[in-house]
Amino acid sequence: MKRVRVFLGGFINYTNAQNLNCRSIANYLDSGKFEVYALTVYSGKREDFNLSTFNCFWPFSISRHIGFLWGIINSDIIYLPKHIDTPFWVLRCAKFLKKPVFTTIEGNVIDQDLPNLISLFGDTYKMQSYFKGIHKIFGITQHLINQTKKVINIEEKVLSLGVNLSGFVKRLPKNLSSVIFIGSLIQRKRVEEFLRLAACYPDISFHIIGDGPERNNLKRKATKNVIFHGFLEHIQMRLILKDIDLMFLPSKSEGFPKVILEVASAGIPSILYNTYGASEWIDHAFDGFIINDFEQVREVVRQLITDPVLLNYVSNNALKLAERYDWRNVIKDWEYVIDKLYNER
Repeated sequence: MKRVRVFLGGFINYTNAQNLNCRSIANYLDSGKFEVYALTVYSGKREDFNLSTFNCFWPFSISRHIGFLWGIINSDIIYLPKHIDTPFWVLRCAKFLKKPVFTTIEGNVIDQDLPNLISLFGDTYKMQSYFKGIHKIFGITQHLINQTKKVINIEEKVLSLGVNLSGFVKRLPKNLSSVIFIGSLIQRKRVEEFLRLAACYPDISFHIIGDGPERNNLKRKATKNVIFHGFLEHIQMRLILKDIDLMFLPSKSEGFPKVILEVASAGIPSILYNTYGASEWIDHAFDGFIINDFEQVREVVRQLITDPVLLNYVSNNALKLAERYDWRNVIKDWEYVIDKLYNER
């Protein structure tokens, strides 16, 4: 039986959310049914992949165009997750060659918090013009679908991202002694609120994994119980997670942060704001915590300090949350989408 050839338009040897998702999709697609093509970049890790890759050489501004053309020519179905970084001509070329394209919406499209997708394109017309060249557009959460369909024709079905459960040390904490933030140190992530929480609980250690333009400013404001780890590769991050009890993400504008599933794979529940649809995948006080304001964050922490049974209970359910989004399960939905696009050509 002929395998369906799939081009994943991400650079799978370079750390970035969309790139890592492409790498996971490539790993979990049924190799008996699908033949996968993807890009790598000269500045990323040198690795051997069990799929066909085009290494974008220096100068990248030229080679990336060659890489996209290579992917289009070799594939039957094209997945393009990187909207701003994918040249318009790629969509025109795919249409001319009658190669179906699909994508996912993974972040803020129209909310006032910047940057949103409209601001990144420049205006609504430019964004809509881009997405007109894509056959199927999926949201990774229902919240994103509801938001996006106001300006773009998007499928009603959620196409979830997954998590690779291997490599995480699964543990159930006995008491709350450590809290973590993972993400870019930029204003939109509101990391100052994480520092504010740390100042309220000097006997608990607060860990920050990530880097960005706000790092020096945050370090000046941090109390002594805050530890800055900088940017870490996944294997280094997993080593730290085995000693963490809770994650707090202060951002109020997200898609579906991948780190929620990653920390849940280690039995770490998350505290999240209710502004981006987190209640779709987390039940409050069951496998995580959904809050409205900072005072509720403090209340959750107080509860977990005084009630270690609750912490243990929610941590155990966080493991089950991660299992629901195991790529081995989620990939079946992706295979269905690819098969459908291939058969409807």
